[in-house]
Amino acid sequence: MKRLLPAVALALALAAPASAKEATSLTVCGTNGCNTTKDKHELNTAMEVQPQPTPDHSGAFLQVRLAVRAPGQHDHGVMRSQWIPSLGLLRHDDGSMTEFTLPYPATMRTLNRLSDGLTPYPARPIRRRTARVAEVVPAPRRDDEDGGSVWALSALAILPAGLVFAMRRRGRWN
Repeated sequence: MKRLLPAVALALALAAPASAKEATSLTVCGTNGCNTTKDKHELNTAMEVQPQPTPDHSGAFLQVRLAVRAPGQHDHGVMRSQWIPSLGLLRHDDGSMTEFTLPYPATMRTLNRLSDGLTPYPARPIRRRTARVAEVVPAPRRDDEDGGSVWALSALAILPAGLVFAMRRRGRWN
C-alpha cells in the first residue's frame, strides 16, 4: 500500500493538467481592424467575469474572440462575444440565450488595451427574450369548495382514537 500511494499521487498530478483547457489567443476586432495578444500572463486572466443583469440599453461594441485548446491538441475552439466599452460589459450570445458579464479589472485592462485605436460597430438593440408558455396545467380540483367533508373525515378519525385512549387510561382496554 505504501508503494501504491506515490504512484497514485503521481498519476493524479499528471492527469489533472491534461484535462484543463488553456487560452491561446485573445483578439478584439472593430470596423477598421483587429488587435491580438498571445501573452500568457494576459491570457491567464482573460475572460474572468461575473454575471450581470441585462442592461436597459446597449452601446457600440467590438467583436472578441478567445481561442482555447487542450494541451497537446492541435485543434482549438473559439468563444465569441462582444465587448461594449461604454457599459463595461461583455455580451455573450448563445443561440436562444444572451448573457451579460462584468469583466474583472485585469480582464478589462486587457480588453481596453486591445481595443485602443479600433472603431466599434454600431450599437444593436437588446432583444429581451421572454418565456413562452407551452402548456397551462389547471390546479387540482377539490371535490367540495367549503372543505366541510375534510373536517368531517378528520373528526371521524379523531373520535375513535380518543375513545381508545380514554379507555386504556381507565384500564378498561388491555
